[in-house]
Amino acid sequence: MQATTEFREQQKLELAASLLRSGGRVRIKALGASMLPTLWPGDLLTIENHARRELSAGDIVLVLRGEHILVHRLIRSMGQDGPRWITRGDAMPQNDPSVADPDVLGRVSCIYRKNRAIAPSRQLSLLNRAVGWLLCHSASARNLALRIHWWRQERAESRTARIADMAQRG
Repeated sequence: MQATTEFREQQKLELAASLLRSGGRVRIKALGASMLPTLWPGDLLTIENHARRELSAGDIVLVLRGEHILVHRLIRSMGQDGPRWITRGDAMPQNDPSVADPDVLGRVSCIYRKNRAIAPSRQLSLLNRAVGWLLCHSASARNLALRIHWWRQERAESRTARIADMAQRG
């Protein structure tokens, strides 16, 4: 069963990469905590194809790393042998290893959270930087923040289900 699941995930990854490289867009759900507090697990991200000249430091991008993808912030470009990018999660203590330009598959153009569309910002506010630093360096704070997030999501989903149930009854 695990091999089947991995195969399906690999197919999804290849399809998303193909769509983005051909000029399309994809929507994916954020899963991890590396981009807290900018992105939360469960956020729906619209990722669009990009032209290299359109990317700049601060953009949130989808990056292909081997057989995995991640969504991190561009820190800077570098390299004389062809462009390479340095990325890092907002709640991570250090930069990721550099990636080649073709491995930057797309840029996050919209974040959907709680029925709201949020335009990603290239600049982190002082508050978000401080919260990111705290969540990066304190497992207790990160765990508490994630528990509160899940609790709030469950409450919102429960409320939505009750409203839908009342609407059906009449």
